[in-house]
Amino acid sequence: MASITVNDLSLNLALDRKAMAAIRGGGGAPWVYGWIQPYVRETPSIGPVVNLYDISNNFYANQMINTFQSVDVRNTGANSNINVSPDARSRNDTV
Repeated sequence: MASITVNDLSLNLALDRKAMAAIRGGGGAPWVYGWIQPYVRETPSIGPVVNLYDISNNFYANQMINTFQSVDVRNTGANSNINVSPDARSRNDTV
């Protein structure tokens, strides 16, 4: 593996204005620019901030179930056993 060693650098880490202006980079990572915002002092505003929210959640579920039952048993014989069990079921599902 190749390596580069630079031995003649100054131990003073501070760079002057000319040296700082000469530094060029490879473009960095432009997709992260702006994710940290600098501190900006609070400035007086013209008026208060008002947040207006209009949330309308309307839900209407109408149900009308009309059930009519009529049971009529005729012509039964003597001593007969008649079992009548009318049943009505209704359902309204709203999803």
